[in-house]
Amino acid sequence: MSVDLKGFVSQFLTPQLVSQLASTAGVDPDAAQKLTSGAIPAVLAALGETAATPDGAKRIYDAVSNADPDVLAKLTSALGAGQLQTLNDGADALSSLIGANMFANLTNALAQHVDAPPEAVRPALGAISQTVVGVIGQQDPANWSDAGALANLFASEKGAVAAALPSGLSQILGASGIFAGLAGAGTAAAARESATTPSAPAAPAPASAPVGGSGFPMWAIILIALIVIAAIAYWYVHRDKAAKPTAALAPATIEWVAVPGASAFG
Repeated sequence: MSVDLKGFVSQFLTPQLVSQLASTAGVDPDAAQKLTSGAIPAVLAALGETAATPDGAKRIYDAVSNADPDVLAKLTSALGAGQLQTLNDGADALSSLIGANMFANLTNALAQHVDAPPEAVRPALGAISQTVVGVIGQQDPANWSDAGALANLFASEKGAVAAALPSGLSQILGASGIFAGLAGAGTAAAARESATTPSAPAAPAPASAPVGGSGFPMWAIILIALIVIAAIAYWYVHRDKAAKPTAALAPATIEWVAVPGASAFG
């Protein structure tokens, strides 16, 4: 079953929590929003790269299995109380999972992306990594029952994570070389989306479009046919009238009336 890790993590980190994160980390709220939007797919990408190796998948599995069941609730409380140490502890845990070198490159890339000091980026990475661990723990155990299942989960998310990375941040991360495998996944995801998008239906041909490739419009053909039919009907009607003879008038009959006492000749 597909799991939208990026969507679940984004839903948990509400605008209110991001605002509290900004206050705790000491960054501008707009910068915190930009940082969070880029850091969520970046952290997932880093964990995905780590899960692609047996040892890395085992480390992530152990982190999820041993995580506090109330990690998300405690993270919410820490953000509300401005507990910076809790967030930095999460950052240290992420560094252990993905390796110090990848963590340093990730921190520097995000700091460059939002124009903030790396010290302000660490708490955000800590909050996001703890959220990812908590979100995975809430999913169907079949998705993370062992290191292999967890590796498959991250592999299935690779295209969506690559597509979610902001273009500017993706270029910075690409230059660092730590996410070399994401470029192809992002391109493939975009190609699949384009292929599954239905194309617009072809517009119907106008009424005056050529018929049968002759170049003669249909309306003209119909008009000519009507004219021919009317002419034939007119010819038949007037031919019948001309064929009927006009009845001849009978000659007038003059009757002579005898008048008594008068001669017939005067």
